[in-house]
Amino acid sequence: MGTIAVLRLAFGCTFIALCSACYVGALEVIGIGDAGPDAEDAGTNDGGVEDGGDGGVEAKSCEARGGQCVPLRPIGWSDPILVAMSSGHLLKCPPEAPVHHFTKYTELIAGPLNCACGCKPSTGTCKLPTTMTAQNAACDAPETAVTSFDPPTAWDGACSNTNPIAAGKQCDGKACVESLTIGPMQAVDEGCEVEEEPILTGTSDVPRWGVTVLGCEGFPEGGEVGCGSAAKCTPNPAPPPAFLVCVYQEGDLPCEGESYTDRFVIYSGYDDKRTCTDCTCAPEVDGSLCTATASIYADSLCQTPLISGYPISSLDEVCLPLTPPGPALGSKTLSDVKYHPGTCQPSGGEPTGEVERLRPSTICCRP
Repeated sequence: MGTIAVLRLAFGCTFIALCSACYVGALEVIGIGDAGPDAEDAGTNDGGVEDGGDGGVEAKSCEARGGQCVPLRPIGWSDPILVAMSSGHLLKCPPEAPVHHFTKYTELIAGPLNCACGCKPSTGTCKLPTTMTAQNAACDAPETAVTSFDPPTAWDGACSNTNPIAAGKQCDGKACVESLTIGPMQAVDEGCEVEEEPILTGTSDVPRWGVTVLGCEGFPEGGEVGCGSAAKCTPNPAPPPAFLVCVYQEGDLPCEGESYTDRFVIYSGYDDKRTCTDCTCAPEVDGSLCTATASIYADSLCQTPLISGYPISSLDEVCLPLTPPGPALGSKTLSDVKYHPGTCQPSGGEPTGEVERLRPSTICCRP
């Protein structure tokens, strides 16, 4: 083919000529279409863009730029993003898609709480013995004559000389005082207060997410083009981790279309609404006890002891032998009075409620 030259005549007129050879004589050659020794390579520019022959350009393919072609999003869904899921190690966005879009979670692990109720030891007071009785026989005798040595009403255990028995006093021909029976004390229970034991927090009781979901965005060099009109170019990072191509939408929704069909519902967090029902304690008290020590004196001022510090309780009466028979019973004291707590049966403390997953989103991914 000939060479195109722009020629200017010496007298100022210009015209374009097609010739097989152009000679410079009286004409001045202003521009020549010869591109030099590299003219055969002019179809491709330095940026890897091919010449279309009619002045247009066509970019490199998506795959050639390190991307992947994916279908366009369904209407109402997000543009395709990269999503990775992990049940353990920390995830981060790859260099090919460096923009962090979200971190959410799925597969919540939360069992019912291990609730427990308890009752504190009971509280109460002690009533002192109301009877003290002298017998004219030994403690185990089947039939005896008795003489009252009772303490005063509402006795507080202080020295008391009520109902004294004189030395040598006779009852049915025998000494009235051969043994002394002290009646039982009485435990007056007030009940038990609730003691809510700490909630047991084992690994199954603390809510935790089984899977962390990371969403990342980015564009291959050269943008989203290179896949035709029915697809777009997205990054294609090498695993690990393996990134899925997904679209997402807020809410718990079904997937749409035939391109993005693997469905996951993910959440931004949780609200632990689990609790335990109220604890109560039964009013009945088991095992409470009152104890004290009794002292008996021959005189009326609690100075001359016959029996010192004999243990008594609320379990049963006690019988004290007195030898030789017939001593005077002049006064008595009670000391070291103590209420020993019992137990109450707890009830309640049942697990109730659940862990609520917050702000669901649906991601639909390429199979």
